[in-house]
Amino acid sequence: MRRWTRRGWFGRVAAGLAAAGALDGGCAARPAAAGRVLVVAFQLYVVGVPNDATTVNLVQEFVDQAFNARHRGVRALWQFANGPPGATVTAVLAGAATAPLLLAHAGSVWPQYQPLLAPLDGKLRAAGVPGHTWAPGQLAAFRVGGKLYALPNNAASEAYLYRQDILDELGMRYPQPGWTYQDAQRLWRRCSGAMPGGGHRYGCTVPFGPGTALNPVPEGLAAVVHGFGGAYRDAGHTRCLLDLPGSIRCGQYFLDLVWEQAATSGDGYPNPGIFDGSVVFTQGAEPTIIEAVQRLGTQAKWDFIPHPTFPVRRVGILHDNFYGINALSPHQDLAFELLRFAAIDAVWTRFYMRQALAPPGQVGLLEEWLAVLRSVAPPLRSKNLEAWTQPTIDGLGRYDYEFFHYQPQNVAGVFARQWPALWSHQVGVTAGFRAIADEINALEAAGRGKPPVTVAELQAAALRERRRTEGMFAAAATGSGT
Repeated sequence: MRRWTRRGWFGRVAAGLAAAGALDGGCAARPAAAGRVLVVAFQLYVVGVPNDATTVNLVQEFVDQAFNARHRGVRALWQFANGPPGATVTAVLAGAATAPLLLAHAGSVWPQYQPLLAPLDGKLRAAGVPGHTWAPGQLAAFRVGGKLYALPNNAASEAYLYRQDILDELGMRYPQPGWTYQDAQRLWRRCSGAMPGGGHRYGCTVPFGPGTALNPVPEGLAAVVHGFGGAYRDAGHTRCLLDLPGSIRCGQYFLDLVWEQAATSGDGYPNPGIFDGSVVFTQGAEPTIIEAVQRLGTQAKWDFIPHPTFPVRRVGILHDNFYGINALSPHQDLAFELLRFAAIDAVWTRFYMRQALAPPGQVGLLEEWLAVLRSVAPPLRSKNLEAWTQPTIDGLGRYDYEFFHYQPQNVAGVFARQWPALWSHQVGVTAGFRAIADEINALEAAGRGKPPVTVAELQAAALRERRRTEGMFAAAATGSGT
């Protein structure tokens, strides 16, 4: 079986980009003082491809053609944005010359970045950028206090990959479009049990699981609770609502499957059991598509299906991977031009979508993404790829668990402590969810007398830190820095 690798995709079509029109639609040139080049850093979110010299050079070549060539007097140098955020945050607060104008990352570190980001509403209105360019559920994740602080850098939707060949062996029908949570529960229970060659088979993975050190809040929980009439938190980001009856019902539905050994962990990634046959349905983010081609190919019978319809409403899961403007930089206009390049005008998105097969952040590009996938990977031509796009197009996607207004980091610690007992059935759902909500709400109540840090306070702190560390962050000799 041919192996389809992202590395191969990423290095494949750079030479034909200009001819294919991939560089069209760039930003207007920005005048600069004669004889002077402003050197700036900015981040691009690049996941699933190697951080090596070949990739770095390929992306910089594209940036040079698509952005720098159109902005005389500017030299924009890109950085990977899928590593730990600590160094970036430190550089921004210290006023380092190397601090990027455009900040990007995966949503699990969103609370660390949000205080560093500039509100975008006024800039988007002035530029005439319509809000429906992106999925409403993703934009909702970036709104705090009524203001929008970031834009999606990819859709990163989620669906189920399932093994049709195992269902055939068990004499069971495939799930049909519009299947319900009750249909799913019956099917998953019937799929689970002892395997013929030994070992246990799980019917499914659930759309959340035990948290990790990086991301202690179980992924997907804040989306699926809405399907049961519950919620993770209120609109003001100050109250946890896992004690609502609908939230508890959602937890009971999924955790019952876990405790019966009909389900195991999913948490945003395909469970390895889907490939050895010990899992029949696995929920995951979009890398699941590529892994299915790589590891199942045409050797097994498989397909995709969206999440089932839950008792109150349909939901789809989207991640809050983002681009935002560094609020502490003096170059706000240039930062917005970089945001246009990366997230608004689709210049970077189209390049990245073709090279890494990453799903675009813009809803209008999703059909184009499917066409790219089907042209590059023949096994996908007969698959239900719409399972990955339809929830986004229909406006079902949401993913806004990260944030509580006053103490986001301490709230994450609540989950890190409490969730393992729920997962292992040391505590029931009602008691466990209420305990989590009570502890989070106590933290938020205690924080109400201590308002969140404002951008003005961050700027003052940055200036103090800059003076303290003067000389440690020298600007590049060719420019003035950021």
